[in-house]
Amino acid sequence: MSEEQMQQTLLPHLLCHCGLMCCRSEGTMTMNTTVDNITSPAVTTSQPPAAALAHLTEPFRVALLIIYTVVLLVGITGLSVMISLLKTNIRSLTTIAYLNLMVAHFLFLLTVPFRIYYYAYTPLQWQLGLEFCKLVSAMVHIHMYMVFTIYSILLTVRVLHFYKKTQRTEFYRRLHGLGASVLVWLILFIIVVPLVVLQYGTKTKTQEQCFQFGNKLHEDSVYALNMVLSILIITVSCFQACIQVIILCQMILKYGPASRSQHEFWVQIKNLSFVLIMLTCLVPYQLFRIKYLKHPEDLHQINEVFLAITGLTCFDMLTFTGKSICKICCT
Repeated sequence: MSEEQMQQTLLPHLLCHCGLMCCRSEGTMTMNTTVDNITSPAVTTSQPPAAALAHLTEPFRVALLIIYTVVLLVGITGLSVMISLLKTNIRSLTTIAYLNLMVAHFLFLLTVPFRIYYYAYTPLQWQLGLEFCKLVSAMVHIHMYMVFTIYSILLTVRVLHFYKKTQRTEFYRRLHGLGASVLVWLILFIIVVPLVVLQYGTKTKTQEQCFQFGNKLHEDSVYALNMVLSILIITVSCFQACIQVIILCQMILKYGPASRSQHEFWVQIKNLSFVLIMLTCLVPYQLFRIKYLKHPEDLHQINEVFLAITGLTCFDMLTFTGKSICKICCT
């Protein structure tokens, strides 16, 4: 066989052999690529989400447990003491305001044990449903705004009465005061509560962790509303504080050492105690909230502590026992 015939015979075999190797190489590469494509999503889906919601660390959980336990104990004690008000003049605007405060404190205290349960539970996990979580979470805000509203109305009426701008601080009939109170609470339950359940916390990412609805604050309307409410509470509280200081200074200048024998003096001292509660329990939270509204995710834990401090307004019921305690403290 000549050399030319041998090349013609071996060339197809060599080409076939090389083609087979290439096919095998391409097949291997294709198979590896396919396997990588199949296995890659599985590895990705098994990883935890990077943008997980912030959770409460141990120091903040302990602080919240202590604050809400104190709130619960003081609130129950205050409610027990305030039961005696039910036997007083129901026509009095002051008594009606106190009774509404009692109702607000009572409804809030009903939700406090669930907060204590949540913060004490290990691991931190809510097992009572998202809707109930939203109701418990919103109740501390409803309580705060109701207390502020009742304080403002009571203090304004008393200031007007002091400056003789109004002489009447009683309802014409007993049922008028009770009817007005029932109407306010009916509006609250019929309108506010359904809105809370339907709209509050609609952007929460998990049902296992409660009281984390800061994502809603990124909406412009919600942000603006919260900012206006915070500025309003701070402004009104400081204004009421200035008025009470002016009134007390006027009484001291007018009566001197005999001021403590005046009934109006002790009324103003009790008003001052309401103002101090507003300045120590409500204003700090509202001042912090102005910053929190801009960074809800980063400041979530500190916000919960400031929010818990607003529950200490339940101490106001201990000031309703009369002027005898104030006299003892001043002597």
